[in-house]
Amino acid sequence: MNVLVLSLALFIVSLLIQLIIWKIRIPKRQTKALLSLFILVLIGGLFVINAISDHLDVLTVKSFFEYFHICLFFISLTLAYMITYSAIEVDSPSLVMINAIAKAGPKGLGEKIFTKMMTDEILIKPRLADLLNDKMAYYDGDRYRLTLKGILFARLFIFYRKLLNAPKGG
Repeated sequence: MNVLVLSLALFIVSLLIQLIIWKIRIPKRQTKALLSLFILVLIGGLFVINAISDHLDVLTVKSFFEYFHICLFFISLTLAYMITYSAIEVDSPSLVMINAIAKAGPKGLGEKIFTKMMTDEILIKPRLADLLNDKMAYYDGDRYRLTLKGILFARLFIFYRKLLNAPKGG
């Protein structure tokens, strides 16, 4: 029970600190800032837990394995949150399309109007800007090229799709 309570407490502290920072100024590279913040809270939190565990009878951590479980659960929560946050950070193309159709109401949205609305400005360019901003790609003359970080990220997804035997495409 201590592992659960302490992990959740660290996660909630991380969320609260994020909210405060984001109210002051949203970082340019939000995913990197989130990861850095949550890791710092975990490390700092483990030191605090270690310091107060000797003086309290409740919420004490007594073994390496309990610290390991706190880290594992906290990191799992953090990664799940980061995936969810990326969907909040920028509208996905599917969400943009669904919103456009929903705004049309019960009468629906004509194909010609839909096609005119769904331009590269809305669907493609924001994603390219994100890749450039996150340093996963760079613009070289008239071409976009992947950085090492982008290549590794792409290979991770390719591997996962092969593992699931998923077909090519989106």
